[in-house]
Amino acid sequence: MNSIIQYQLYLRIENDGVFILSNKQIYDYQFEYNRIICDSQILYQIKDIIYYYMSVLENVRYIKIQKIGEGAYGIIYKAQDVQTQEIVALKKFKLSDYEGVPSCALREISILKQLNHPNIIKLISQIIINKKLHLVMNYYDKDLTEYLKFYHEEFHLKNIIYKILLAVEFIHSRKIIHRDLQPNNILVKNNEPVIIDFGLSRVFSPNLTPGVTQLWYRAPELLQNCHSYDYAIDMWSLGCIILEIALNKPLFMGQSEIHQLLLIKNLIDGDEWFKQNSQFAKFNNLFIDLINKLLQIDPTKRITSKQAIQHPFFQDQFAFIYNNE
Repeated sequence: MNSIIQYQLYLRIENDGVFILSNKQIYDYQFEYNRIICDSQILYQIKDIIYYYMSVLENVRYIKIQKIGEGAYGIIYKAQDVQTQEIVALKKFKLSDYEGVPSCALREISILKQLNHPNIIKLISQIIINKKLHLVMNYYDKDLTEYLKFYHEEFHLKNIIYKILLAVEFIHSRKIIHRDLQPNNILVKNNEPVIIDFGLSRVFSPNLTPGVTQLWYRAPELLQNCHSYDYAIDMWSLGCIILEIALNKPLFMGQSEIHQLLLIKNLIDGDEWFKQNSQFAKFNNLFIDLINKLLQIDPTKRITSKQAIQHPFFQDQFAFIYNNE
């Protein structure tokens, strides 16, 4: 049966004791110690195969379905819990032989355990298999960027903005700065957002590293290499994110720190900068006021997360993002 070329389903047991399930082009049928090749017509047998191998490898708990993301500190997989059948997200960290568990992972675990909130990702558990740390978290199939490609109902958009602000207010109330708020770190399911990725988060300190936050959402003080900053950097990021929700495109798309700072200062010039730009004419005045209070060059003039959730835009049930005229 050599030279049979077709797409088939294959099941492989990785050396860390976790199954991975995906598609691959196969040139012949074969059976190896760590691989079983199955015809696509007998997919119902996959579960039996998994449970058979579970009896051999007792530490197998999750099936990795596909890789869905990768960052500086780890790789994210969509996976299935073979005991509960629940779909979860696995964040895998590489462990150093010399340093043990990376400090960023310990910090993220510690922070997530403090943040029990419906709009913040839930840490289900953490496991170490063959020197690889896995964080097990709830799975969401869309981030905010993907969500905005398909959904534009104003009621839901306003609700999402408000829930994001509630989550950030909760984070800040625990003396934590997220430091990496961006649409890719906000997941959405059933029109409900959750904030993820606390790898760069820190408990507030008078001296912190400035090189944080994705460039397009980075506050002016960070772009100017300031080491003494606070929760206001998150509020700037939120201003950019909220306006991106309204415009359906990023506000500042700099190619370098200098370029990003130039774009910011060219747009935000004076207290009534938004009146000079025609793309903002369609927005509700209360919404514009909220954005104006978030996107202040001077961080001491930005509203706090608590002030933001109390803003009149959210108190008025008839106030939406766009003018009704």
